[in-house]
Amino acid sequence: MTSSLLTCFASAERSPQSEILRQYQVVVDNKDLVTFLNGVASMVSVLNVNRQIVFVNKLILNMVGASDIQEVLGKRLGELFGCQHAFEFNGCGTSPHCSACGAVRTMLACTRSTESIDECSLTNDDEKLTLDLRVHSTFTKVYGEEFIICSLFDISNEKRRGVMERIFFHDIMNTINGISGIAQVLPKIAPDKQSIYLSHLTRLMNSLTEEIQSHRVLTLAEKNEYRVAQHQVFSLDFIRDEMEKYQQMAALEAKEVRITDDSENHSFITDKTLLSRVLGNMIKNAIEAEHAGALIEVCVRKIDDHLQISVHNDGVIPKRDQLQVFNRSFSTKGENRGLGTYSMKLLTEKYLNGKIGFVSRKDHGTTFTVQLPI
Repeated sequence: MTSSLLTCFASAERSPQSEILRQYQVVVDNKDLVTFLNGVASMVSVLNVNRQIVFVNKLILNMVGASDIQEVLGKRLGELFGCQHAFEFNGCGTSPHCSACGAVRTMLACTRSTESIDECSLTNDDEKLTLDLRVHSTFTKVYGEEFIICSLFDISNEKRRGVMERIFFHDIMNTINGISGIAQVLPKIAPDKQSIYLSHLTRLMNSLTEEIQSHRVLTLAEKNEYRVAQHQVFSLDFIRDEMEKYQQMAALEAKEVRITDDSENHSFITDKTLLSRVLGNMIKNAIEAEHAGALIEVCVRKIDDHLQISVHNDGVIPKRDQLQVFNRSFSTKGENRGLGTYSMKLLTEKYLNGKIGFVSRKDHGTTFTVQLPI
């Protein structure tokens, strides 16, 4: 066995392939166990104490498109499903992000308490699609050999529907309540002052349209049904147009949003609707994260062969939260939030052929950056 490998969470130690094959034989020699695992209506894997696969049932083979079990032996589950963090450091379970993974936590916990249940949100690095799993790990022995049996239940649709509905109705009801409030007081306002309230009403109606459009775009994107458009865009002009939508939001909270002096105006081709959703979330998140009197800066520049758009604020995201920023459902703002940063990553990397990332630390503040091809 390899030892002393770099890890930020679970052990990086692995069993050699000869040991994996021997353990595989131990499992398949128990024909009743194999028949049972292949007959259950959930994805089941048998792992050794180093979290490596020594057996999977037919449902998992079908899920990952493997024709023979030999293709998957020795891998860890994150590596099998193509998790975006599975190949960092020394494999699945060893990156900083893995400390927030419910699947790895259940594997470690069950060796201490026989069984453990948790959930994990796994994003495939190639397809940029998120798989939500409920993981039930059980520690057991087969012919005296120690194994972890992991049952995986795909709850992606359940999660997606629940989160989308909660956030959609939460956002829509907030806006409708605002519209309703203005509509009720408008008849009582003196005619010479009604223009102010009508301006607020128009803003809320536009916001309602934006919310509906945003959820429609994200629904189509998650279902692989969104058709990318091609628009010629001038970077600085686009940024100015987008910022106008959020200037009033910032002003109401006594915050300032401005474009940096070194921003540049370059022509490029992109889908304006998607980029608007991404940039809008970046700006809204920065505004909501800051205190009164804060400054949020937006910058756009050409760097080599790509365009870089960044949004900076002085606040800092807690270390543990940083590990989950792009996960669906995760938010620091409460249970009715959580699709903003997830949708930013999905739309940028799956549909705009770009990259998105962030830096957040005390001496720097927080900067979210999108890189798009020119």
